[in-house]
Amino acid sequence: MSKNQVLPAAWLLMALPAAAQEALVTDRPDQTESAVVVPRHAVQVETGAIVERDDEVEVLGLPGTLVRYGLSPRLELRLAWPGWVRVESGSDAVDGLADPEIGMKLALSSKRELALLAHLSLPAGDEDVGAPDPAPAVRLSAAHDLGERVGFGWNLGVETGTQQVDDGSTRLLARWIYTASLGYAPSDAWGTFVEVFGDLPASDPAPAAHSLDGGVTWLLRSNLQLDLAAGIGLTDGAPDRFATAGLSLRFPR
Repeated sequence: MSKNQVLPAAWLLMALPAAAQEALVTDRPDQTESAVVVPRHAVQVETGAIVERDDEVEVLGLPGTLVRYGLSPRLELRLAWPGWVRVESGSDAVDGLADPEIGMKLALSSKRELALLAHLSLPAGDEDVGAPDPAPAVRLSAAHDLGERVGFGWNLGVETGTQQVDDGSTRLLARWIYTASLGYAPSDAWGTFVEVFGDLPASDPAPAAHSLDGGVTWLLRSNLQLDLAAGIGLTDGAPDRFATAGLSLRFPR
């Protein structure tokens, strides 16, 4: 289990110039985090549910929530939480509250869409679904305007996770991550996207995982957006299929 007030879909808006960045730009439902920071003193809540299926394993998470606060015109603070997670494997199942994350997004340039994101996962969730130690992650996000209603965004970075070893200690394992998302806004209210994303081993020896997804966004109000997305795994290391649905809301309008 990464992607502002009135313009069309988030995928096109990621690439618009700074003067237009008061539009509602979200970091869901895709894996590509946007390069846009929420406006100063605004609070943006992005939440939804996700289900994944891989062979005989099914994972349900809800309400996965990201809260973004605009601390300055170029910096936002972030609090993320996957919510309640249930993992079923055959006749076995575990569930519990997942680990929260704290982080920030820093706009690196006022002339182009480029941002740095950093997060730290905190081991505050339930033992069955949480990690034993904190785990940092960092990524670079960029967006490009390809036309009046077409935008392209990408992320590159590294994520880590903790693993308990035989002597009872833990070790930090890292994976390289990438995303690439192409978006098209057929109208001021509707947006669509198609995306490839995945991760590759760094110090983590698990095989590479690559996936393909796509979805739609619907700007119901200037500060309220609904979304729906689904995808498939392209390699054995990725879930066979997955889907998510949710909404994003900003205060004040």
